[in-house]
Amino acid sequence: MTESPLKVLFIGNSATYVHEIPQTLSFLSTAAGFPLTSAMLTKGGYELAQHADASTDHGKRVSKEIARGYDVVFLQDNGNCITTEEKQKNTVAACQTLSQVIRATNALPYIYVRPPYGKPLGLLSPLEQCRQFDALFSNIADEQKLRLAYANRAFASAIKNTDYPLWGPDNAHTSPHGAYLIVCVLFATLFQTSASVLGTNGIPEKDARELQRIADEIVLQGIVPW
Repeated sequence: MTESPLKVLFIGNSATYVHEIPQTLSFLSTAAGFPLTSAMLTKGGYELAQHADASTDHGKRVSKEIARGYDVVFLQDNGNCITTEEKQKNTVAACQTLSQVIRATNALPYIYVRPPYGKPLGLLSPLEQCRQFDALFSNIADEQKLRLAYANRAFASAIKNTDYPLWGPDNAHTSPHGAYLIVCVLFATLFQTSASVLGTNGIPEKDARELQRIADEIVLQGIVPW
């Protein structure tokens, strides 16, 4: 456990701010005895390349926010990052740019490997999206020495092994169950501790315990669900 709060910044889009994932992580972690404060810099639909563009007012704001001083900064990309070779290259470059800015402040850069959509993305099913996100960001992490929070793998496991509603009505943004699963993954990743210590955040007890178990398998046991 940490004695002083772990300071965490999230940079991303609606895959971060829907259901207030940073705030929920902070609340549940702190209540469980793992103090954590969170902040987020998000814009709907934004790609990491847009966050990393220092020629724009927003890009300057991102750099300024990182410089305020955090222990960990999570980077979360738009789902379309896997759709074309050009998008993938832009993501690689954006991760490189942002991780350099983050490391210059002595913070640790992490990639929050986002969940899939609950509907096809082009020809990619939700499970195939999980695999494609994995391939892209695992390669980036290896090359750039970044840490990963595999929300995508947890979603793949939940898709294959449960019938929980992981998305809201638009099949693009997470449901309360899906958001809770992400929080469990983020917690287990940051603290290398079982998500079972977390409260349920209003999720039915049985469902919460199963989602915690899935997160633990992915993060602490290193299970790859395909």
